Amino acid sequence: MRHVAIDELCAIVFADADGQQCQERLATAHQTVTEKLANERQHYISQNGSTKWSPVKTRMTARLGNKCWYTEAELVGADLTIDHYRPKCDYWWLAFNVRNFRVACPFANSPKHNAEHGCAGGKGDEFPLLPPGIRGIDEESIKLEKPVILDPCKKEDCDLLAFQADGRPILHPLYADDPIAKERVETSKILLNIDHPDFNSKREQLYHDIADDVKTYEALPEDSEQRAVIRNRMKRRLAANAPFSTAAHYYLQVHRNLGWVEELLKEV
Repeated sequence: MRHVAIDELCAIVFADADGQQCQERLATAHQTVTEKLANERQHYISQNGSTKWSPVKTRMTARLGNKCWYTEAELVGADLTIDHYRPKCDYWWLAFNVRNFRVACPFANSPKHNAEHGCAGGKGDEFPLLPPGIRGIDEESIKLEKPVILDPCKKEDCDLLAFQADGRPILHPLYADDPIAKERVETSKILLNIDHPDFNSKREQLYHDIADDVKTYEALPEDSEQRAVIRNRMKRRLAANAPFSTAAHYYLQVHRNLGWVEELLKEV
């Protein structure tokens, strides 16, 4: 899970004329749903929602790549979707609020079987809260909520995750004594399918690829052109739009005692 600075992203996404039109359509839809009777709102959202937020998704992925904000998996031959961090079924007034949008893959967004845990992962309409568990009813009261599910738009949430050599996500060692952080990570691993075997195997391969490249780099003469090739490959793995780039960053940190690795980590 890589941090997405949602306010900065929105400023870019809505900067041009087409972006402003997207923003205006969202504002109009929000006004319309606000004026609906309570029992009519969900029908309006289901009938009109995707046509309003799909263009925003397209503009977001053009900027950040075709990958899920939760799992960091890159989708090839399948569609990403707009997930509402706070589900629109319980937070109707956030249905057209772009700051509640998260670009997600089906594994994170929809219930899918997770063989690793023997249960269904994928958040769907799940949105558990930490005690006292009082759900907000408007923009102000949701500020008092304490969500369990990790949010890629909050850096402090992204910092709670670390990754083992076998690709499995774990609680970052810095927060080992924090029971709330542990609960949030363990729950998110399932509800967001971050701990799905398919993703774990790809992160495990990434771990070995990085270790092999570091070993090869160190064995090469200082004036070898191949060293530049390896450095550029590392930069691509660390880029914000690269799949599993947070895991790549974590794996590379193991080698930060090497000067060239430290320089790379400072560049991204």
